Amino acid sequence: MSKNLLALIGIFFGLLINAQNIRNGQSLQQDRKYWSDNQQFYLQFQNDGNLVFYRRSGTPVWESKTANRGSSAIFQDDGNLVVYGLRNRAVFSTNTADRGGNKLTIQDDGNLVIYNNNNPLWASTNGGNNGSSGQRSGNINLGHTFRSGNKTYSPNSRYYLSFQADGNLVLSRSNGTPIWSSDTNNKGGRAEFQNDGNLVVYDSYSKAVWKSNTSNTGASRLSVQDDGNLVIYDRNNNVVWASSSQQ
Repeated sequence: MSKNLLALIGIFFGLLINAQNIRNGQSLQQDRKYWSDNQQFYLQFQNDGNLVFYRRSGTPVWESKTANRGSSAIFQDDGNLVVYGLRNRAVFSTNTADRGGNKLTIQDDGNLVIYNNNNPLWASTNGGNNGSSGQRSGNINLGHTFRSGNKTYSPNSRYYLSFQADGNLVLSRSNGTPIWSSDTNNKGGRAEFQNDGNLVVYDSYSKAVWKSNTSNTGASRLSVQDDGNLVIYDRNNNVVWASSSQQ
């Protein structure tokens, strides 16, 4: 067997062994598929700039929503997974910088997780930006765009946040009784928890019709809590906005 063939075989098996874990400082190659161990899920940084987590069938499980904006993706040395756009501007981030994240794992259970050794810091199913209908994590991370009709439940399933078809962002009890709203019915076109930490409802002309005014406050997550409160926390778990203080 030739040395070249042996080298190719070694590279192939090396990719298979290491595909499920992405280490610090690793840039994601465009259009390469990073597979889970069981070969049922893969992560791909597409040539359109979107970072997408897929089932083997090609069904998307999670995405960074950076299509036509992303130009590079990297799991940085500081433990942050970031998609950069023009002028090296971050258009998506898991906001896990400097928390000891040392591996990004494509798991057999269909979850994409950043770990600090064995401690999870971020997960695609835990409010990781796609807001799957009925998710019960309670947490929504920066960069999340709300999809009409999807519900993010509190961990105890007694409350949920949804962006309604009428353009209103509403926190409700599980029986549908509203607790808080952005009061943007018939005005809102989309809602986002932006990378700058601001929760905003925009109209169809991309004009803000409601916002939490939490941009550049260090806000890192939006939480639908078991006590029926909607809260924005900073990186140190300090409250920077709460629905109960806005009623």
